[in-house]
Amino acid sequence: MKSAIKILWQKMFYLVDNDLPVIRTTLGDYVNTVEIQKRLDYVVLYNPNIARIEYQSTANGTMENVQEQHDKKGLESKLFRNFNRRDPKQGLKILKILNRNIYGPLFRKMGKGYGAFRSIDPDSKQITYEVKNCDECLDLPDIDLKACFYFSGLLAGIFSALFNQSMGTYESTCGTNGETTCNYEIGNMRSISFRDNLDKYLNLSISDEKLYEVETALSEKIMESLKTETPAEPIVGTNSHIIGYQLRILNNLEQNPEIFSETYRKAGVRFSNRLADILKSFYQVDGEELLTDALPKYYKKQLLANIDSVEKFLDGFMITIFEAVDCAGVKNLDVKPCAFMRGEIEGIANIATGKHIRCDIHSCKYDTGEQFCQLELSYIEEEKEIPNWLTEIEEQ
Repeated sequence: MKSAIKILWQKMFYLVDNDLPVIRTTLGDYVNTVEIQKRLDYVVLYNPNIARIEYQSTANGTMENVQEQHDKKGLESKLFRNFNRRDPKQGLKILKILNRNIYGPLFRKMGKGYGAFRSIDPDSKQITYEVKNCDECLDLPDIDLKACFYFSGLLAGIFSALFNQSMGTYESTCGTNGETTCNYEIGNMRSISFRDNLDKYLNLSISDEKLYEVETALSEKIMESLKTETPAEPIVGTNSHIIGYQLRILNNLEQNPEIFSETYRKAGVRFSNRLADILKSFYQVDGEELLTDALPKYYKKQLLANIDSVEKFLDGFMITIFEAVDCAGVKNLDVKPCAFMRGEIEGIANIATGKHIRCDIHSCKYDTGEQFCQLELSYIEEEKEIPNWLTEIEEQ
């Protein structure tokens, strides 16, 4: 897992100055941002307990991997000694150069938005970084939360590497609390007041009503995206690069594969109820055609995967998938990163057939060396409850 994460970071930095060879020959390497929000940000809101884990895993993984890139570019920690002086203009100038040449272009290439440094206190190392069109919360409803934990973890890891000391990040404004920009406050973890603010930020809580609002907003955005032609060139705020998507999943799975895999799967199952309604409305189908006809069209339109076939058998279905966004271009993983997709497909299959179905990995490209993966949908026999009086007769 660590080697795969390291390779993804190397590819991300390469993106700043170059165009990567195409990872997905048919679908391309960008995905509609609403799908990223559904598969990643919605999952955090579905289970707020993982917000803290995601933040910390991202911060740790980022610090470890960007340090190597900084060394290659000559960005040694001693270059930032100016932050120990009371010279905010000089400190801000250094950060703007850094943002213009490295991290601003990187974030835009990833589709994460337009970032700029707004203020700095060199003495306390308190820095404000503003992001427009942040892909974690763009166009989500005002649910009175600050919820861009992945970007916060990225900034915490980057500045921990730059300053060679423990730095943290929390949001002071966010799209999910009604603001037009996300403001990230970056500070020294030695500060008690800063640690308190960070702890409050990571202590996420969301009501069922607020989660329902997010599900409704995502459903509306998905329907709108289906009606819109896919842009020829990726647009910040509309498209996100799959490397950033994959890196976020792998960071989480490395820290706690059991919790995150199960959370992704359950969130996928839950959102499938919304998706089934979208598929029925947009493709004008119902029943098993939701699974065999509408779902493949939807996955291709949203650039999620190429579902090559959905074969029906007496005991269920077999789905063959190419170029899945979860694993395309990634090699040699010991943990399968496609839990949300499996949950989503399982939920659609249950609705489409009206039966209880379980989705399992039949074959994975990591295990077989093939270019495709196969998911097996199996009917589960419902155990009938035996009345007490009948049990008594059988025991005679």
